[in-house]
Amino acid sequence: MTGTMDDATRAQVAAAAPDVSTWLSANAGSGKTRVLTDRVARLLLDEVPPERILCLTYTKAAAMEMQNRLFGRLGKWR
Repeated sequence: MTGTMDDATRAQVAAAAPDVSTWLSANAGSGKTRVLTDRVARLLLDEVPPERILCLTYTKAAAMEMQNRLFGRLGKWR
């Protein structure tokens, strides 16, 4: 990221780091799905096999939203 980041953005970037486990809990609209999608993308870029990545969500709707965002991002990489 370029420019000055606020505290929330710095925290999101840190949470997306794939080198440590993380637990993410926050209010609706705070960027949880974006952070998790960023994290999975970074794991895949680090050549972690997809079957070794586990993401737990509270609802099926949240899981579908994350999947849609991730597949959308991966589709742009082709």
